[in-house]
Amino acid sequence: MGAGSAIALVFLTFLHLFAATTAPAATDDRTLYEGDSIYHHITIRQEGGERCMIFGRQRDLRQTCIDLAKPDASVFEYTSMMFAGFLFRPDAKKICLIGLGGGYIPTVFRMHLPQVRLHTVEVDPLVEKLAKQYFRFALPSGQTLSIDDGRQFLKKSPQRYDQIWLDAFNSDYIPAHMTTKEFLQLVQLRLNEGGIVIQNLFGDNKLYDAQIATFQAVFARVFVFGGQKSGSCIIIASDRPACEPAALRKQAEKAGGKIGRIDLIAEAGKCRVAPVRKNAPILTDDFNPANLLLMQKK
Repeated sequence: MGAGSAIALVFLTFLHLFAATTAPAATDDRTLYEGDSIYHHITIRQEGGERCMIFGRQRDLRQTCIDLAKPDASVFEYTSMMFAGFLFRPDAKKICLIGLGGGYIPTVFRMHLPQVRLHTVEVDPLVEKLAKQYFRFALPSGQTLSIDDGRQFLKKSPQRYDQIWLDAFNSDYIPAHMTTKEFLQLVQLRLNEGGIVIQNLFGDNKLYDAQIATFQAVFARVFVFGGQKSGSCIIIASDRPACEPAALRKQAEKAGGKIGRIDLIAEAGKCRVAPVRKNAPILTDDFNPANLLLMQKK
């Protein structure tokens, strides 16, 4: 064999070994879907055992992730805190969720809270289709879904709920019409006595203070869960909550300490009474720079 042939053989052997070592990564980290709806640019990505729905063109703006082996595990800290907020009205029988994403929250309700009637509202029909196709989203008995704008749905429907969950926000864009005082007054009308509203938010921008001030302008009691491993925050508001933050741990213990894989006792320790934000603007339908505030870091 000549020198040139020997070198070629070594090079081909190297390429074979390189391909063999990189093939699993290509299999485990891939785009399963990418396209546009009338509302979003949506990408479905799989990274190892996690499958994520991404809104927009920035890969870090993940709206929903599911651990395929453990679909009730909370990949994001904010969803664990939302379920801990459940403890402020643990006897809830009827809940409205605005924002579907990949369907992680309905999945936890299906697996661990089947006694609760959950109605989900999602504005984008493509999100529902993708959730069913890629995230195993299903509607069991006791769960229903409407394709509608969240605010319009609450305006048209006379139904009242024990809890209303707002999960339509992400770190890149929020539907501003669901941040205002008028919207929260509508939410208040759709809650049963002692009902609570739960909303996810990010704590590193000026919108955080404005949202707290706006909630405090409508509800008698406002609490916040502060993320310890992320910039996520959760706002809980009620006119007559079942307990205060100091009693939340005991409430979690009474509830068995967990909802599926979510550690309610650990999450309960992240809650406190929301501070008064005297200089923060109250957002209204007439004055609502929500997305500008979202981009302004504190």
